[in-house]
Order: sequence, then structure tokens, then C-alpha cells
Amino acid sequence: MLTSLPDPAPGTVRRTLSIEVSPDGDWSAGLRVTASGRDLLVTSGGADRVLRAARMSVTLDTASRVTGIESELPASVTDPLVGATAVRGFRARLADLDDLDPSSIESAALDELPTIRLISGYARMIELITLTGADGVVEAAAGEPGTTSLRSDHDRRSPMVGVCVGWAPGATADTRVRAGVPLMAGTPRAPALALMTPYFHSEPDPRPRSMRRRRILDVTARGSGYEVFEYYRDSHFDAGLREGALHEYEVHARVAPDEGDPAGEYTLERVDVVPHALPFGECPLAAPNAADLTGAPLRDITATVKDRLAGPRGCTHLNDTLRFLRYVPALTGYLPEATTRKAG
Repeated sequence: MLTSLPDPAPGTVRRTLSIEVSPDGDWSAGLRVTASGRDLLVTSGGADRVLRAARMSVTLDTASRVTGIESELPASVTDPLVGATAVRGFRARLADLDDLDPSSIESAALDELPTIRLISGYARMIELITLTGADGVVEAAAGEPGTTSLRSDHDRRSPMVGVCVGWAPGATADTRVRAGVPLMAGTPRAPALALMTPYFHSEPDPRPRSMRRRRILDVTARGSGYEVFEYYRDSHFDAGLREGALHEYEVHARVAPDEGDPAGEYTLERVDVVPHALPFGECPLAAPNAADLTGAPLRDITATVKDRLAGPRGCTHLNDTLRFLRYVPALTGYLPEATTRKAG
């Protein structure tokens, strides 16, 4: 687990995103999602400049339907989303909204809703370990409380099996659910993000029994291209506000503009992933596969990740972190013209 993060170099644009998900009274009663983000231009003279900032809150019911959105977005964006389910197809719905800037912080926050819903399930499991032991954890994974003891091992298999390397058939998570033992023993204590870097925007105080996702995306001009750094962590805050890390990755990449392309397209020249805190022993196995994205145009990065890192070749949370590279072109637009046009 990382305990510190590198300071961004002068001339870097840093996007930070924080999303908290907490139970609406109880995890089974709906979710409250609070998001905030910032784009910051780091300067050599210490006069760092906030380029863009946003805050948003969203409520979801027990069927994962959006029941409310509070933000500065226009009604032409929020009204079509109220009543929509934050599951498969939700991101396509976002792409169809003409008045939603796809490069904006608000768009980035809304894009997180489908997987934020998944990590809320982990929060419930972590709490059930303390409250009910193995049986409660298995019930949460199976989705049918009260029937675990009557099931065969085959019937006990979680619907998560096959979605990623951590939930591959026969892997640790699948084996534990089928055996009726706790899925995990909790999360390792995580350092406060404010102690890891001073270059993250101010967040609201965490709520007890909540999950919080943080993302950092740095873009720095180097030669004829851009060096990119990403950090991602999902944390669980228990009733006593102890913070534990559930998922954690760092990504190092290089991106170059396509020469002579008037549309300003970008190509991913290199990408390396370093896994840190993860729930299962198999989870880090997805990291080397990120190299398969080399040469991909950033305009197609979402489809490329889906195609090349599907199922047990990828990790749901790593895949979303790699998809986050789609914001690099927008952040390069903040950099001074003289910097972006320097030859290598």
C-alpha cells in the first residue's frame, strides 16, 4: 500500500475526483452518493490555479434507480437521468445527453455510479463479517439472505463469478463463497489521503459506515508528448471512522498527439500498472494485461478496454481506471500553447 504520492511537477494539470457512497439508513435501503472534483494547474511559483471544480449529490433507491440529483447541471441533463437505473446501459445514456460535456468533472462523477454501486456491496460484506460471521457474508454475496444453509456448493456460487480476474471461476472469491467462509477478513488500514499529498482538493468529512473512491489524473508535457500519472483508491470507513483500503492502483503512461491530425487525436504509447491493496490474491494478475492497450487511440479507449481486458483478463476497477485516460485530451487543453508545442 502506498503511503505517499509524488508532487505534480510545475506545468502539470491534475484532476482529482472524490466520491463517497453511504447507506440511506441501511445498505439495503438505498444509497447516497456525494461527489466533488477539481482541475488544478500546478505552477512553479506556487500560484497554482483552479481551472474547474464541481460538487454533486445523487440518491439511488434499492433497485439502483436514480431518485435525485443535486448539482449545477441543467435540467436537460438531470431530468432524463432521474428514474434511470445505474447499471448496464447507464453510461450509454450519459453519452446521449447533448448538454453534458463528456470531459467535465460532472460527467466523470456520473460515470462512476454503476461501479460505485458494486463497492457498496463490499461495504455490506465487510460489516457482516463483524456482525454475523461467515453465513452473513455468503448471504450477501449470494443475494438471497436466509437461504444459505439450504444450498449446495454449486447453487451458492455468486453472480459475480467471471466478471474479472478476482472473481474468476475457482479463484479465491469463488472458492470462499462456495465454501461458506468469509469472503475477506476486512481491509488493511489506509493512510489519510491528506497526509499522502497536499495536491488533493478539500473533501467533506467522511461519514461512518461509508465507502470513498478517490482518483488522481496528472498530465505533464514532456518532449513531443505527455507523461500521465494516475492514482486510484477505494476505502471503507467503519463505524469508528477507521479507513481501510479495498482497491488501490497506480498507473504510469505516455500519450502522444497524432502528427498532422487536425482533430487533435492522441495515442497511448505506453502504460504500466502497479497494483497495491486489493481484496484477493488473484487481483494483481490483471495489471500486466494493461500493456495490451499500447497503441490504442484515446478516443476509443473505453471500447478498447472492454474488448482487450474483458472477463478474467481484467479487473472491474482497474478497467475503469484505464478508461479514465479518456480525460487526458481535455486536460492537455489547459496547458500553455508554448509548452504543448515543444519538440522532443
